[in-house]
Amino acid sequence: MIGDETDGTVIPQDLNLEWAISKKKRDFIGKRAHERIFMQDINRKTLVGLSLQNSTKKIPDGAYALKSGGKGAKDVLGHITSSYFSPTLDKPIAMALLKNGKALKGQTVDIPIENGNILKATVVEPQFYDIEGKRQNV
Repeated sequence: MIGDETDGTVIPQDLNLEWAISKKKRDFIGKRAHERIFMQDINRKTLVGLSLQNSTKKIPDGAYALKSGGKGAKDVLGHITSSYFSPTLDKPIAMALLKNGKALKGQTVDIPIENGNILKATVVEPQFYDIEGKRQNV
């Protein structure tokens, strides 16, 4: 579970990995931290996918994601954790940790890049291909 999406601030719930936490055990390593009030804050950054709109440019890793039309630090929702060009989907895709990310699905975010340009991306599930799992049973 270690990668670009994890650091000392990320918990399994932020990565949509609630299933990895045992509901049967009375105690486990990290339980006290998970029970803290701020861990339940709806504005915690959660993992989402980003799908670029009308662009073939790759989103830079570490770039900031802002509210659509946002200009300053108060509009920063989070950051890009990893980015790739998907030859299968024929478009750039990315993963990001965004404030209240689950509630942003379907919305557009701005990603400022060099020379004052802004990429527009749609917040989607952090799974891009075969979401229904049909191909695994071919």
